[in-house]
Amino acid sequence: MSIEKQVSKRHFACSDCGQVYTSYFHCVCAFCRSGVVNQVEVDSSELHARRSYTHEHKPNKYREDAARLHPEYIEGKFLNVESESEYTNTFTTIDWLAFTVKMADFRHCTKSSVFSGIAFPPVPALPPMQAKSTADVDAINTYRDKVYTEYFEQCVIIFLTKVLGFTVGSMTGAKFNHYDDHFPIYSKDGQEYLGKVGVGGANQRDTIHFSINGSGCKHLFSSRSRAYVHHWLANILNVTLLTRCDIAFDDFDGIHTCQNVELAFLDDGFKRSRGISPTYKNDDEWFIDSDGNKVFNCEMRRIGSRQSLVHWRIYNKKLEQKIDKDGFTWYRSEVELKKVSVDILLDIDGYFVSLNNYAKSLFSRDVEPKGITFKAKKRVACDVLKACFWAKRQYGRLVHSLYDLYGGDFEKVVTSLMRDEGRLSFTPMHQKLVNSL
Repeated sequence: MSIEKQVSKRHFACSDCGQVYTSYFHCVCAFCRSGVVNQVEVDSSELHARRSYTHEHKPNKYREDAARLHPEYIEGKFLNVESESEYTNTFTTIDWLAFTVKMADFRHCTKSSVFSGIAFPPVPALPPMQAKSTADVDAINTYRDKVYTEYFEQCVIIFLTKVLGFTVGSMTGAKFNHYDDHFPIYSKDGQEYLGKVGVGGANQRDTIHFSINGSGCKHLFSSRSRAYVHHWLANILNVTLLTRCDIAFDDFDGIHTCQNVELAFLDDGFKRSRGISPTYKNDDEWFIDSDGNKVFNCEMRRIGSRQSLVHWRIYNKKLEQKIDKDGFTWYRSEVELKKVSVDILLDIDGYFVSLNNYAKSLFSRDVEPKGITFKAKKRVACDVLKACFWAKRQYGRLVHSLYDLYGGDFEKVVTSLMRDEGRLSFTPMHQKLVNSL
């Protein structure tokens, strides 16, 4: 009988680097080469608690469930919604889209490759490295930053080109929206400018900002459905709020003109369910020609402040585009929404009509309004979930031990952990909104 069969393997944990390994006898750590005195033998229960099993997750196992729930996102499947038909058959269009993503959340794109069919680069797997001096620590951190920066840059480019269907330009070296640098995005042929992407900045907390203009939204939503874009933003990149979303309604019948907008404002047509009536501003620019006629350079009405969450612009689009055609009328009613829920992409008509009575009067048929959420409810839920997450991460095992000790008495477990004062202050609004979720 061989020695390997006579001697059973034992499990050890290194108290220096934390690695768990298997050996026939006490020895130095196989990873950091720490001494024998720093090696601790662990039993099967401790081994299971210390070891990570996330690498054994098999995404293909759930492929059928994903195909049933979201068949438009699976490789080799066509979209259930025809994007061109959706774009042309809605009353409103998205004329501007801006959102911010944490760079670290782009790692989820790699995990979604199995379902999306888009080949994102693998997440870098760096080996354990031991630093023996301050210079070594700086060198290791510099190396890690370089590796992960290259990985996230590749993910961003693939997201823009494969998911959204744009092409990217080079860095300009100019600041944009409080970011240190930015690069432009173009159409597939590289001929039309479609927006900017801001990167860098000490105060931006490792985020990246996407700003897609009107032409970019036309390219995006004429080739991708809104549900597809919502899936990538909300489910993969963890975007909950859109920094800016402009929704436009075009009137070619001369009904919702700037003069009629003033009448609607006097009738409280722009007042929302809460708060006071917004401000009104006439932005017309005109002159008198040689025949004594009024000639407009700009015909526009503004409702609300530019700093508010809802800002309306109603203007003569024909005049802005310098279209010289008799008998042709084109007025646009455009609302600029800030810090609005990403769920607005699922039904822009429904969320649009829920803004006020004026928006509801624009459509020729009834549209079911959707309650529009800006930032209160989801932000409150995120505050509570974040607090629970960190509490579970730090004290989850302790709570579980107390639960076993007290025989499943939840009240006794909670009271034994409570202090006299609370450090996290949740307002009554938190309680009210969390209960309404």
